[in-house]
Amino acid sequence: MSDAPHSVDPTQAPRRDDDRQPGFATRLHERIQRLDTRVCLGIDPRPAAHPWTDPAAHAHDPARVGRAVAAYAREVLAATHDLVACVKPQSAFFEALGIPGLIALAQVIADARSRDVPVILDAKRGDIGSTAEAYAAAYLADGVFAADALTVNPYLGLDTLEPFLTAAEAGGRGLFVLVKTSNPGSGDLQDVVTAAGGRLHEQLADALARRNADMARDAHGYGPLGAVVGATYPRELTAARERLPGSILLVPGYGAQGATARDVVGAFDARGLGAVVNASRSLFYPTRGDDVGAAARTATAAMRDDLNGALARREG
Repeated sequence: MSDAPHSVDPTQAPRRDDDRQPGFATRLHERIQRLDTRVCLGIDPRPAAHPWTDPAAHAHDPARVGRAVAAYAREVLAATHDLVACVKPQSAFFEALGIPGLIALAQVIADARSRDVPVILDAKRGDIGSTAEAYAAAYLADGVFAADALTVNPYLGLDTLEPFLTAAEAGGRGLFVLVKTSNPGSGDLQDVVTAAGGRLHEQLADALARRNADMARDAHGYGPLGAVVGATYPRELTAARERLPGSILLVPGYGAQGATARDVVGAFDARGLGAVVNASRSLFYPTRGDDVGAAARTATAAMRDDLNGALARREG
């Protein structure tokens, strides 16, 4: 593992967005076009999955494990940062490590920001009133956990999104609202037929499209209000692209969950914009050997080329 010269102090607040800072959609699309990548690197630390972070190798000391997780993530990011459109740390895996895990999460966010890699924090927050405001302040303002975008759960009601939207607009950040998730049981609630005649996730998408229409757009017509739609439901993914023409789609389910590049092409507009595709296990844990950086780079480049090839075939 490298000595991580790129590491920065996570106790220092990230750079503050000012009036000249482009919005999240602008920053993400500029990066997608400049690097020709639509890969979202999922950072889901499972310490036992690699000898470098295995608790047994660190005397089951939580502080040592937390530091090892941060260093491992830094190794992967150093090897792949120019191949990814963004990174998506999953907060639950860090929270499971206790306070050392939260410190590691702050370090991962700081490291990604220092490399100008957009951070989508996958925390799936959602609550009412002042609690939602507190979550928004934690993740969409200027603290150590502040990200470029945040995943949120809308199922307490659309009014619960408003504190997050206010914070996102103020700071040039983005939101990704859970619409049609990739898990097998998502249909239990998300596919329920409503009184209006459509499925619940379709009604939600239409409501988000109306709300997003009132917000500032980037040069390609996309606003800060995005949606999470799983690659494991390609038909619904294609339909979501049509229902949400101004929303960037965050697409989980590629790779370990079984979806392919062919399944995700419907998430993109005709210019190959408007979506990023997440993979976690296949990119973050590509080997149990010491060649972590090289293996992660190979896996990430292969995913980038797979997605770009599928888009090229669609256009052809």
